[in-house]
Parts: sequence; C-alpha cells; structure tokens
Amino acid sequence: AIINGNFDHWQRGTSFTGNGYGADRWSSSRVGTTHTVTRQTFTVGQTDVPGEPTYFCRTVVSSVAGASNFSVLVQRIEDVRTFAGQQATISFWAKADATKNIAVELAQAFGTGGSPSAEVTAIGTTKVSIGTTFQKVTVTATIPSISGKTLGTNNNSYIILAIWFDAGSNFNARTDTLGQQSGTFEIAQVQLEPGPVATPFERRPIGTELALCQRYYY
Repeated sequence: AIINGNFDHWQRGTSFTGNGYGADRWSSSRVGTTHTVTRQTFTVGQTDVPGEPTYFCRTVVSSVAGASNFSVLVQRIEDVRTFAGQQATISFWAKADATKNIAVELAQAFGTGGSPSAEVTAIGTTKVSIGTTFQKVTVTATIPSISGKTLGTNNNSYIILAIWFDAGSNFNARTDTLGQQSGTFEIAQVQLEPGPVATPFERRPIGTELALCQRYYY
C-alpha cells in the first residue's frame, strides 16, 4: 500500500527542513524540534539492504525539550477502508548514528466534511531499537474495523503510517513512551501489506511508481 517506499522519486527537491512533503508521498512533520530531511544514495554494490536500492531517506533530528515537540516521518494511504478489520505488516530497513529507539504507529483518519468520526491513533504502536548498521524492522498490527464509524463527506479519508524519531510526553501513548532524542535516522524500502508476514520488498515498474506519485503531487 505504500507509494515510493523505495524513495526513488523526489519531485520537490532533495533537502528539506520544514513541515511538509519531501520525497514523494512522504511528509516530515515537526513541532519545536528541528530536523533536516535529505535524499541519500547507497554505495553501488552495498549488501546491507537487499535488491540494490538507489536511495534512502535521512532525517537529522535536533531535539528541543517540550511535551508537545516531535519529529515524525509519515505516509498517508488513501481511504480508511484500507486493511480495516485485518492484520497488516509494516517492514522497512533502518539505522541510526548510535543505538537508538524509533516508534512505529498506524492510525485511521475519517476525513473532513460533515461530522466524521474522531481519528483512531496508536494502532500497533511499537518501539524498536536500531543500531548503526541497516537492520530490517517488522511490525504486525491488527487494524480496527470501521463498523459504526462515520466518514467525512469530502471523500478524503486515509490511514497513516508514522515512523517517530523524537516525541515529547504528550505522545507517549502513540510512541510507547519513545521520549526525546537527537540523532541521524535512515530509512529504506518501506512496505505495508495485508497479513501477518513481511514479504520481500516489492518493486513496481519505475513508470508506474512515478504515475502514482504524480496522482497525489498537489
């Protein structure tokens, strides 16, 4: 369900410091804390991440203390019906500049317009320790049913995949008390799929992936 999980497409540029989209479909958000998000290139022939990916996403976080402060990498996936009432598995490769924790979370957002149901957060929240070499992170979660929920009338509901790097205490429930930290965090080959098992990273044809990115560009 992830688009541009291989970080091949960066139509807006390759270095960002604010809130908003960087790599296509990937939004980096922060409050208080500052960060710089950049496209990085794998060394040709590296064997840390399989399949010879070209790029990965680096986020350099400078934490600022505050209960409401945070830094997070997010992808919104169209339609809250996606995987509703099912198990789903998140997988990606990650490393940091030292042994650190990150947190992985899913959420359901029911859109805008009319009287939509409140966002459901902290789905499958998992804190994961990563080290200084790329390692595969796998998280399986049961996504709640949307039975009884009300969707907004603007037809813009979605589910959220969030990878948290820094989180003040207001986000303890959503991050398994990740806490605040500075550091360099690198993410590659992100995948979200139905079922309880992480399969090998699936590549779409490059033109298909670009067309998917272009559909959401604005």
